[in-house]
Amino acid sequence: MEKIIKKQENYKKGQWSGGTTTEQAIYPAKAEYLDRDFIWRLSTAESSAEESSFTKLPDYDRILMVLEGSVVLAHGDERSVKLGPLEQDAFDGAVKTKCFGTLKKDYNLIMRKGCRGRMEVVEASSEAKNIPLTKHKDAQDQGLGGECVSIGIYCMEGYVIVATDNNSEMLQADQQMIINCQPGETLSISVMGEGKCIFTEVIFEKQDIFAETISEEDVTRSNYVAALHLSVVNNKWSKVMKRASRRGEWYAPALESKLRFLDKFMITFVIWAIGVLLCLCTMSLGIEPKTVFLIVVLFTLVHVFLLRPLIYMAVLPKPIDAYIKNYADLNAYERQLFEEQIDYDPHQEKLMYKYRDRSGEVYKSRKDFISRLNKK
Repeated sequence: MEKIIKKQENYKKGQWSGGTTTEQAIYPAKAEYLDRDFIWRLSTAESSAEESSFTKLPDYDRILMVLEGSVVLAHGDERSVKLGPLEQDAFDGAVKTKCFGTLKKDYNLIMRKGCRGRMEVVEASSEAKNIPLTKHKDAQDQGLGGECVSIGIYCMEGYVIVATDNNSEMLQADQQMIINCQPGETLSISVMGEGKCIFTEVIFEKQDIFAETISEEDVTRSNYVAALHLSVVNNKWSKVMKRASRRGEWYAPALESKLRFLDKFMITFVIWAIGVLLCLCTMSLGIEPKTVFLIVVLFTLVHVFLLRPLIYMAVLPKPIDAYIKNYADLNAYERQLFEEQIDYDPHQEKLMYKYRDRSGEVYKSRKDFISRLNKK
């Protein structure tokens, strides 16, 4: 069991389209929000804008509680909800969500799809108040590692004393406690004091591969081989071939995020195109076309077997092999992510939401969207 208390000086501040955001906690601890390699994240946000748009997070679900202000959240064309202080709403991070009204301050729980989570306000008093925890599966029930539990207690005002088993800690205003439990570990929690706190609970599959278990190392031959392999089997062109060679491999979220970055901006293709243009420019020096053609072929081979793998090595997290698993070695949670990765098509995703916004229809999944579209 791991227990952490964070104060203002431990928080990570940043910006979003509507104002400022403060990251209270993230799991794993070395994960980065921008890399989308985290399991869950707790944060507060402040805004003075009368209208703002939330960042789309296709791989995550969200729970938002208003601390100060009054807003209306519009989730695409599906639904809208009005929230006042201490009211909350749970929604899909993939949906285009707009916020109307002054969201002076809110509290956010973002968790990867497949996790189970909840959020509630607990008012402390002089008498200890027990907080019931959600039942979760242990290693014996699951057979593949069991479920982990992360508890968050954020003191909004006053002070609260949190008792866990035989230990107690005091939290003052704007302090955050995190308790991480591994499968099989039991926990009892009670609070007392003079104040209010927000209790959060996230249950997720035990992970065997995440940022905190992977250390950076110097570039090695194994990294080059892995980068060469990925540059061949995981790019825009291989996706046209339905990524058949991908069927036996699972990529950790941190690696998947970087691969999407390389695909989105077509970095390796742009460098190859620039190189080919420079090769063709040698014709102006009087070099024969046959020779120029051979130069282009030679450059292409150098690009495929040297330049492109080196670009992948520079961008991807290392050691690269540690972020790749065979399907047979995956636990239940990783298998779910694997199926989502294989099925994910950003173009179909954009088309689905664009079509839904215009037609007003709601689709359970991308497969549901495609099947309905084919019937029409």
